[in-house]
Amino acid sequence: MDMLAESLAVGSILGLLLGLTGAGGSLVALPLLLSLHLPLRDAIGVSLGAVALTALVGAIPRARQGMVAWKPALLLTLSGLPGNAMGQWLGQFIPEKALVVAFCLLVLWAAWRMWRSSSLPRASEGPLRSGPLVLIGIGVGLLSGLMGVGGGFLVVPALLWFTPLSLLSAMATSMAVISLVSGGGFLLYLSHASPSPQLLAGLTAGGAVGVMAGNFLAQRIGGRLLQRIFALMLVIVSLTLAAQKLFAGS
Repeated sequence: MDMLAESLAVGSILGLLLGLTGAGGSLVALPLLLSLHLPLRDAIGVSLGAVALTALVGAIPRARQGMVAWKPALLLTLSGLPGNAMGQWLGQFIPEKALVVAFCLLVLWAAWRMWRSSSLPRASEGPLRSGPLVLIGIGVGLLSGLMGVGGGFLVVPALLWFTPLSLLSAMATSMAVISLVSGGGFLLYLSHASPSPQLLAGLTAGGAVGVMAGNFLAQRIGGRLLQRIFALMLVIVSLTLAAQKLFAGS
């Protein structure tokens, strides 16, 4: 299978998961990109671009429907962008195996949390709380820069805990935040790298199709079973990545 076909498949899977959950899809972006035989550092950088473009395609129609809450989105973005730059800088000094272990632990934690709750927390009835959102934004940016994840698995719960948004609005706002924070990180990555245009084109096209399908299905599928299936998939992803990078000598 050539690079374009492989990247189309990877983008479609990423987009579908991101559209279905507004979160979590980015956790499989890095392992999927590593399956294309990219070096870890390049996989992290390209993951930022794939996640950003896919999230943007998903966010635009929801923004047109008035589902994106721009004040919390800007709070998270403005605190997340410096965090992303810091994460990419720190990543230069962390050994590859340590990054892989940290990523696997992050995925396993997200899977455990998703399985245990089997549903996202109820929306808060209180006012928007800016302080916690800024702290979450910094953390999301750091994780994004270090590991190429969008951070939606943190953004969606934070929006539900610290704003009065509904679940669908939180998911839509999360996509807007992911597209801006990861997009800023991807531009920073491009300042010192030149990824394959064919790879980026395939990821963009596949991601666009996948996220639109995910958006459609997200409004029609119940959450409990979907979350448990996704949690199991995250465990498989984490163990596969660990086996590939830590025990296979690759």
